[in-house]
Amino acid sequence: MQKEEIKEHLEVNEGQELSQESTQEGNQNLDGNVENQSIILDDKTKKDLHQNLVDKLTQSKLTAQMKYEEYVKVDKELEKATIDFMELENHIVKTTVADSIALLKDIGVENLEESIKEAKEIVQENKVDMLHIKPLSKGGFSAFIFGVLGTLLTAFGLTLFGAKLAALPLTPPTFMQKSNLDAIANKLAALINIKDTPIAGYLLVAAISLLVGLIVFNLAKFIKKRKNIKYVQRLESDVEKYVEELNEKIKKSKELTEHLEHIKQVMQKYDIILQEQNAKIRRMLFIEQPENGLESLQRASRVEVEKTVLILDELLKLMNTTVNDGLEITQESHENLHSANSIINEVIKKLYI
Repeated sequence: MQKEEIKEHLEVNEGQELSQESTQEGNQNLDGNVENQSIILDDKTKKDLHQNLVDKLTQSKLTAQMKYEEYVKVDKELEKATIDFMELENHIVKTTVADSIALLKDIGVENLEESIKEAKEIVQENKVDMLHIKPLSKGGFSAFIFGVLGTLLTAFGLTLFGAKLAALPLTPPTFMQKSNLDAIANKLAALINIKDTPIAGYLLVAAISLLVGLIVFNLAKFIKKRKNIKYVQRLESDVEKYVEELNEKIKKSKELTEHLEHIKQVMQKYDIILQEQNAKIRRMLFIEQPENGLESLQRASRVEVEKTVLILDELLKLMNTTVNDGLEITQESHENLHSANSIINEVIKKLYI
């Protein structure tokens, strides 16, 4: 019985030891996995940071590009409206207005030629270009170049320092002899209490040089990362201001386009009415054949001539008004358009009473 109890006791202890070992192994594996996972997360965080910056830059670029395309579209519409406006104005001046002035001159109404002017060009200044956005770079290549330079300069500096310790002349021939290089290596190795072993000196130079190169490499990448962060932040602010500027120009361009279209409609009304007035004056000249000009016409005919002069003066005043200053519509253009529109609408209204 005692042997069996001892055996059972040993089996129980052995099972507990195995369980503890398994638990320890599991903890070790778990710690290892956590450590590996931490490294992976760190790498992933770095990648996510750069990708986040790239995403922000892409979004800023897309925002600027979409707004610029909208601006270009509105600007082209304004250019077309401007060309149409100038062509219509010049056409009316050279045809209907010229006929009215010639007919009025035949009746004896003078000094109207001075009112004829070529349509003024609608100048659009300070056009906006597409915002230049440079792509982001991790700076790996430049950091590698700086790292290599740091490594080489460190090795060169250590070699010069070793030559000075070995009391060797700092001239090119000194560094072209292996015996001198070994002496330099020995002096450098002695700094870490290793004597008469040139290989230790060479390894020391290599280790320190590579360490400095690695530090320079990481420092260059860190600086580039900070620059990227500042650039993206500054870019977001610049894009916001850029969009605000374009929104203002888009708004004013649309207002100017609408203003030009309104002027065109009013000028077309004047063109039609003046053509009718020109026909009336031709009829008067043909039928009444006035010998003493305006005073020889019938009273109703003189009223029509005065009406023609009024209409012509109002149209010429509208045409001779400066429409805009940049994208700003002049106050004079607003006022003269309102006046011209009111008068021609009143004339048209009376035709149907």
